[in-house]
Amino acid sequence: MDACLSSRIVDRYVGVELDQRLAAKCQSAPATVLHLANVLDPVALQSVLGSQRFSCVVGNPPFGVSEVSLAAQARLKALYPYVTQVKSWARLDLYFLLESLSRLRRPGEAAFIVAAPIVQDPALAAFRQTLINSASEIECHELPPLTFDKWAEVQSFLLVARFGKAHGATVTLGRLSGDDFKLTASRRVGREGAIHRMDLAHHEFQDFSQGLARRNGFTTLEALGAQIVRGSRSRHEFEALGVDHFHTSDFPLSTGGVAFNSKSPAGFQTAEAGNILLPRVGTRCIDRAAIVAKGRRAITEAVYRVVVPPSVRASVFDWMSAEEGKTWRRAAAHGSCAKHLTVAALMKMPVPS
Repeated sequence: MDACLSSRIVDRYVGVELDQRLAAKCQSAPATVLHLANVLDPVALQSVLGSQRFSCVVGNPPFGVSEVSLAAQARLKALYPYVTQVKSWARLDLYFLLESLSRLRRPGEAAFIVAAPIVQDPALAAFRQTLINSASEIECHELPPLTFDKWAEVQSFLLVARFGKAHGATVTLGRLSGDDFKLTASRRVGREGAIHRMDLAHHEFQDFSQGLARRNGFTTLEALGAQIVRGSRSRHEFEALGVDHFHTSDFPLSTGGVAFNSKSPAGFQTAEAGNILLPRVGTRCIDRAAIVAKGRRAITEAVYRVVVPPSVRASVFDWMSAEEGKTWRRAAAHGSCAKHLTVAALMKMPVPS
């Protein structure tokens, strides 16, 4: 409310807040109304807002999925027929966005802070397509990862959509950096590219990856016939079993070799001499790598074992340890909180042949 009132001329501000403690922080101001209601309760929301429409809708909705009522499920389905309902659970930021857009006048403007799935998840491509088809201009800016560091390190985005006479929005992707949210990178992307992904980092990664693939003497892990296997148990399960194991926290800070004894029991995914180890998950360690110099040890489900032909093992590991190889993995990892790499992504990793 403070941001809206201080940043532009506002004739009337109407807010909806469920948390009474947060509502109490809002000092009354001229032409402002604050309703204590639950946006996820269609009946309650209708009772406080009626048929009102607004020229601008803004918000920072809750992140994640939550169980919602039958009425909310029906409302979400009416607003977004493409929704894939998993029992009674719903994406909260998607619900808030759709509910707000349904009350937006045309011409009008919407601005929301959303989590990574809204702009990245293939399951929400239909939402991005609908938004592009109906809007005239869209901006989606990546926020600094520690924007909400008091609560969690999550990847979030500022999504702005303007609706005018024209349809088929132009889409601009950007990155905001620092405490002052300075725009440090920006590019316009085509319709199909924006439907696929609305995060700038993805499109930058595609350019970077394709540039590497075009280098002489480069191929992919898949073309080399690499085998990539993740571990079979969690760290806590191995600890409970009393089994020695290799976890993401065991990767050396400086990339290099690790040595194990050869007493790892049967029945677990293990790493042995000549195997390359990569973290599967972990924002702060995703770019690390290690090669097993000797011995054998069980690996946790947070670690990948990579096996490549002996003739290219050294060159592949050296590449993974180099700055460009680290940069590739950091860019290929995705997720709202802890970043993770998929086998499919790693198989496409450009490597020297």
